[in-house]
Amino acid sequence: MARYGYIRLDAREREVGRQAAQFDTIGGFDRIAVERPARGDATGAAPSQWERLVAALQADDLVVVASADRVADSARRFLEVVAQVREKGAHLTVLEEGIDTRTPTGRHILRAVESLTRIEREGMSRKKKDGIREARAQGRRIGRPPLPQPVEFREVCREWSEGRIDFREAAARSGMKTTSFFKKAKELGFLPPVRKRG
Repeated sequence: MARYGYIRLDAREREVGRQAAQFDTIGGFDRIAVERPARGDATGAAPSQWERLVAALQADDLVVVASADRVADSARRFLEVVAQVREKGAHLTVLEEGIDTRTPTGRHILRAVESLTRIEREGMSRKKKDGIREARAQGRRIGRPPLPQPVEFREVCREWSEGRIDFREAAARSGMKTTSFFKKAKELGFLPPVRKRG
């Protein structure tokens, strides 16, 4: 079993001292990974220290972090981090919050976090649905504004419906995706051309 420490510095921190001091009370680490704030454009950057640490984990390894906000910026993200570690068969200890996934108490705390996260998610979903329902009742449109139809849209629909142009050409001339063209044409009463039986 390997024991790993993970330290993440934020933009205001230059030294690992405060977090490292918490680790000193435990000792016996095989490795301590230090994550420093990314500079500039991180597009295409190398894997983070956290990603490397998780990739190296094996069954029964232990990851120790100073506090939950060092690995996550929300309760939902924290649960994802816990899941990452568990998928490897490893364990996570969070010192400030007293969470240790190896213990019944730690697992109980995680269940409480999961429940609160679910309640929050369901509450937000309910508020969103209520807001949409209220907006529709007031006659407000929900979603993206409709695409403006080209001036010659009806003529393009007519040519397509009569079989003078094919579906793709009609959609291209209208400046729409094929599904949008078909939906708009149908709303105006234009149907696909009837295929002649040979």
